Amino acid sequence: MPFDLLLKRFSNSYLLSFLFLFLALYLRLNNYNDVGLWGDEYLTFWNSEPLYSFSEIFDRTQKSPTLVPPFYYYILNLYTNYFGHTVYSLKLFHIFLNTSCLILVFFISRYILKNSSVNLVLFLTSFNLFLIWCSQDILVVNLALFIQLISVIIFFDLIKRIKKKINIFKIIFFTLISILTITIHPLSIVIIFSQAILLLFLLFKENELKSRKKIYFIFFGLFFSCVMYIFTNFEYIINRLDGTNIGHNQLNLEFFIGYNFKHYFSSYIIGAINLVIVALSILKLKKNFFKNLHLSYLIILLISTYVFIIIGTTFFTGINGQRYWSYLVPIIIIINVCYIIDIKKQFIRQSLILFLIIFTPIVYFKNVNSPQVRKPDTPSLIKTFNKSKVEYVVSQNYGYFEYYLKNGYENFTIPLLKENQIQKIQKDFWYLCLDLNWHQEKGSYWNEMYDCKPYKVDPRNHKRENSLRFNGYVITKYEYMN
Repeated sequence: MPFDLLLKRFSNSYLLSFLFLFLALYLRLNNYNDVGLWGDEYLTFWNSEPLYSFSEIFDRTQKSPTLVPPFYYYILNLYTNYFGHTVYSLKLFHIFLNTSCLILVFFISRYILKNSSVNLVLFLTSFNLFLIWCSQDILVVNLALFIQLISVIIFFDLIKRIKKKINIFKIIFFTLISILTITIHPLSIVIIFSQAILLLFLLFKENELKSRKKIYFIFFGLFFSCVMYIFTNFEYIINRLDGTNIGHNQLNLEFFIGYNFKHYFSSYIIGAINLVIVALSILKLKKNFFKNLHLSYLIILLISTYVFIIIGTTFFTGINGQRYWSYLVPIIIIINVCYIIDIKKQFIRQSLILFLIIFTPIVYFKNVNSPQVRKPDTPSLIKTFNKSKVEYVVSQNYGYFEYYLKNGYENFTIPLLKENQIQKIQKDFWYLCLDLNWHQEKGSYWNEMYDCKPYKVDPRNHKRENSLRFNGYVITKYEYMN
């Protein structure tokens, strides 16, 4: 068999698809436990404590400063009840959930592309650093992405069979998934809104009574899902409407130049290429809107998302955080692969494919240890505590962080005391300073050493010794004076 024919068969094979899924899992598991949690993840860890009732979790969520709905924590509560409430356990849950999203990307791609092109989508998605970093976050974005992609798949199936007999069971299932999608993350309303836009276009085009009737049924399912969401989450919605405006994630000049593509692809070059191809795909859509409804929906969703980001952030609150819209990454990749494989000039088409295949892994290996948000080096911090044989650690009463540190790591067994207990301590202790709560204006963390000491209590029975620096922390040793 000629080599080129063998290569073509392999690129079309399900074996290659499986290998890329395995690669995605490996890349997400690689060194996943080498860093600790940051910011919002402390809240996730606290809210996911097992053996709490759903009403207690709801009350905790209402008091939480984040906008994450309680249903996410209901799921985590059940999970940690069976698999343990540790950082290790929760990270594994989100990594496997994120990897499962690639299986859904595979099925979405198959509605539009041939097997070889689907495998190209899987390859680019597997190596995408943004999704890899998201997978290692203990945040709602991974569960939201999973449910959002399921919603897209079911909608794809419905519009594929738009001229066939109405399947009430599928429409009911689609309605339930729609309710779940916006319940897990309210910003998923953009997905529902985009589905409604495509259905409106189909209503203008379709003259056949059976097709129009089916479109009305799907429309009703979308409307009913929104009503049920409001009805079942009314208290949460009222509580969040009374909340304060988010000060970060605002629009700026950089957003309007690159539309976050640099963040999504961890490279100015690949980000710019993808942005140009997406723009060309949108221009091309004018001529072929009804030719490929699945592709048209993805482009409508892409445009609707950016319109929603601009309007929502300008007039309401800061929703320009890239992780809120992680579904854009696989959507952009699918849209762009569709455009590339349709390029008639073979040299340009093959050059673009080859460039993406070679350069995407290079970006991964170059930037994998330099995430956009550096996480604190909690494992090294705990290792230092354990090696030092100092009997106490004192922190400045950080609340959520203290709960996470005491309960998140099985190898952290040193008593963690509050600052007002210092004068009662008759042993050596470490004083712990947490960067993220002090210096948010700098970005992630200070790189230089700073003065880490108690400010509210005078440790007059102790002598100050050396300070040590970690990502996210500074610790200072205090020696007890007999």
